[in-house]
Amino acid sequence: MLRLATDIRQSSDHNAANLTAQLEESASCEISELLSKAVHFIDRDQETALECMKLVSALLKPRTEKPLRLLTNSSGGLAPWQANRLRAHVEERISHTITLDELAKLVKLSTSYFSAAFKVTFGTSPHAYVLSRRVAHAKHLMLTSDAPLCQIALDCGLSDQAHLSRVFRKLTGVTPSMWRRYHGNPPQTSLRLHPWGPVQVLSVG
Repeated sequence: MLRLATDIRQSSDHNAANLTAQLEESASCEISELLSKAVHFIDRDQETALECMKLVSALLKPRTEKPLRLLTNSSGGLAPWQANRLRAHVEERISHTITLDELAKLVKLSTSYFSAAFKVTFGTSPHAYVLSRRVAHAKHLMLTSDAPLCQIALDCGLSDQAHLSRVFRKLTGVTPSMWRRYHGNPPQTSLRLHPWGPVQVLSVG
């Protein structure tokens, strides 16, 4: 029995050593690739280069989160399952407040590491992505319903119509009411009788 316990302990130590070695190798490759990306983007996109360096900094911290980082992809971004889960969660909760901590916990990452990994995968910050999806949802509602803008704002997780207008105009360049008038009422044709016969007249609503 004592011999069996010793064998089990030795096997456990061996497995732990193998896992540590795998973690070290994975982190080393990830750091190397992130540094290469940072050098590549330093002149053309300093913001992306900075995000890569933040990821490197996170990887160089104590290994309390290394097993979690193995769930992300080798480019320093999110794994496909994480990106898909985030997309679905944002769509399902689009009418609610969505926090950074909430999203990070959803994919089992720390908030600081999650923000940088999200930027690498989606090309924008979590906050900007959520706002873009709120605006997309507002467009859909304006095209498919007659709901007033104040109600659409609430359905998109925004505080009121003024909030919707600020966010919508920032992302599209026009106000929601202008966008709705242009896209929601397509030109219609009608026939009018003239002395020389019926003429098709274009009328814009």
